[in-house]
Amino acid sequence: MKLPNHWNIQDFFSLFNDKRFNSLKIRFIAERYNDYEDFLSKPMSNLLPLDLNGKKVQRTYLPVNHIEKLLEDCKLNNIKIISIWDENYPPLLRNITLPPLILFVKGDLSNTKRAISIVGTRQNTLYGKLTAERFASYFANQDVIVVSGLANGIDSIAHKTMVSNHGITYAIIASGIDKISTEYQNKLSNEIVQSGGAIISEYPCGVVAKPNYFPVRNRIISGISTATLVIESGVKSGTLITAKFAFEQDRAVFAIPGNISAEKSKGANDLIKNNIAQICTSPEQIMQDLGWDKLDFSENNTIEHKFENEFEKVLYDLIDFEPIPIDDLIEKSNFDISQILVTLLNLEFKGYIKQLPGKLFIKV
Repeated sequence: MKLPNHWNIQDFFSLFNDKRFNSLKIRFIAERYNDYEDFLSKPMSNLLPLDLNGKKVQRTYLPVNHIEKLLEDCKLNNIKIISIWDENYPPLLRNITLPPLILFVKGDLSNTKRAISIVGTRQNTLYGKLTAERFASYFANQDVIVVSGLANGIDSIAHKTMVSNHGITYAIIASGIDKISTEYQNKLSNEIVQSGGAIISEYPCGVVAKPNYFPVRNRIISGISTATLVIESGVKSGTLITAKFAFEQDRAVFAIPGNISAEKSKGANDLIKNNIAQICTSPEQIMQDLGWDKLDFSENNTIEHKFENEFEKVLYDLIDFEPIPIDDLIEKSNFDISQILVTLLNLEFKGYIKQLPGKLFIKV
């Protein structure tokens, strides 16, 4: 962990935990003064940008054992501490209005050059699930990092899809990394790290998530990303907070349009209506709008479908990203039912299509 000038970790964390100073003031102090003693010794006129109302600055010290415990907890949990002055601090995040001065990171945060956040409701529909899977799997195949918040619903679906497709994903959480709340989220967070991604928090070990931490956390989700994609959101949702942060941070915002009568689509539809988000209908569109479609990708990322016979090609072309029932496939293909069943099974084994409950089929 790198600190400016001659600040040591105990002095910095003492300042960091002082409730009188927000991150802007702490950054001002650390970059302007050589160390804590220098800060305390300077005339009050030099402190005017800190808006201390003429009050004398008093030293506040965290006990040495507090710092030792913090560092030991990080070591035990394989957590790195990255400061805003470190070279591997995410460049885009450094430029937001209130960047976190400290990040606690489990996993690999070495590359944030091409990252998109995918966010949405916790109570997603099948439409939302399929859309999140479609976009995340495409981004995984294009070496685009997907950022989200590890919550149930769209967030977890995006993370899980990235892991399943050998992609890199970052989860930004609103607690200490050792305090991830549910067993499922713990399991998923381990999978994220094992697949080359990272769990990121501005809160040290031991801090339990609180309701007011989540909106603050959302500025990191949008701030670390080049663009934010909203997939299903109600009108009162943390997802909209993330989208508005992205808009204020001058990042691209995209939203998937939904049924105008569906509660879970009203928030996303409102973002489009109010010109906060661009309407989005495909992952290819996002790549084009960001100028990433012109980049060269490795051969491993090129998806090429190989069909063994005419039946596979015909059925694959009939199936789209909207679920289609098997009866429609029988009617449109004029193939024998037994041949259709065998062919669908082969396409599913190849990973080209997926079967949903009710004998519905979609492209993957």
